[in-house]
Amino acid sequence: MTHGMRLSELLHPALVLPDVGTLRKEELLDLVAARLAAHYPSIDRHRLTIALLKRERLMSTALADGVAIPHARLAQIPKMVAAFGRSPAGIDWGSQDGLLTHVFLVLVAPEDANGSHLKVLANAARLLRDAGCRQRIMRAADEPSLLDVLRSEEARVYGPTPTIALAPAV
Repeated sequence: MTHGMRLSELLHPALVLPDVGTLRKEELLDLVAARLAAHYPSIDRHRLTIALLKRERLMSTALADGVAIPHARLAQIPKMVAAFGRSPAGIDWGSQDGLLTHVFLVLVAPEDANGSHLKVLANAARLLRDAGCRQRIMRAADEPSLLDVLRSEEARVYGPTPTIALAPAV
């Protein structure tokens, strides 16, 4: 996984929601759009909610095993952004296996994203498909713990985060 493609690097603690309760899918997407718009001024909450709902109407973004990865593209944003959360009680997302969704990642990419968001989607799906990873996510106590779990799972799957070595002063 190339540097900058890790979920944990896309997530700000304000965009990690440890318990969204039992909202309807549509309410959750609006809540997350509001949270993203509050954090990133380039995001219009209404536009993002509509884009996410349109994507859901095409095909549910619920994967199996209680995971959903709703995503959309927006013209006015400069970079890919994400929100991550969980619903211990579960949300009916219309998943193929009929299970409630407990873990979700919302990914928003610029309209002209060159496919990098597809890599992030694939990596997220791979990470969240792991039962151990999902269990640790569900056990995390709060926002910082959730981010720690994601970082450690990414390190386990993809190796340590590369650090940029500075050239020695001459």
